[in-house]
Amino acid sequence: MMNIPYITLLNLSERPGLVELSQLVAQDGEMPVDANLLEVIINGGDVSSWLPDDVINANRAISRINESIADTEAEINGFLRQRGHKLPLTVVPRLLTDWARIIVRYKLHRNRVSDEKNDPIVRDYKQVLGFLKMVAEGKYSLGIDDALPVAGGVPKQTGPVRVFDMNTLRDFGR
Repeated sequence: MMNIPYITLLNLSERPGLVELSQLVAQDGEMPVDANLLEVIINGGDVSSWLPDDVINANRAISRINESIADTEAEINGFLRQRGHKLPLTVVPRLLTDWARIIVRYKLHRNRVSDEKNDPIVRDYKQVLGFLKMVAEGKYSLGIDDALPVAGGVPKQTGPVRVFDMNTLRDFGR
């Protein structure tokens, strides 16, 4: 079965964008990769006009992003497995793509020192973790493979005692 990714490089290039991605994956002490070069590589374009060292650095940056994507999918899968979803998913809900984007972005912001009170990236990540925990507990549905529990037994009727029955109506109509 083919594994459908929760998020792709193309999704991330649209939001949060290639400039932010290139800044996030730059190693300490090195310049960020040119966002235009990242775009060319992601879209499968011709890189012959770029310096070979720049192309190598861009491919390393893309590898770092792909590692974060893989880590994110593993993290999400842990919650989905706990809920009993069959993996890999055959359809990826849009909500899951949005959650994956938030988690990848959080993971790439590895040097950020802040908390959820003043940082939207940390806040969004904590919210997504909360939703994933609710999915695992069965309190929140992704709308996929959520089988309703089968009710067992015979249907039961309940209600007040009958006012009119065969005994109370036996003299009626005579």
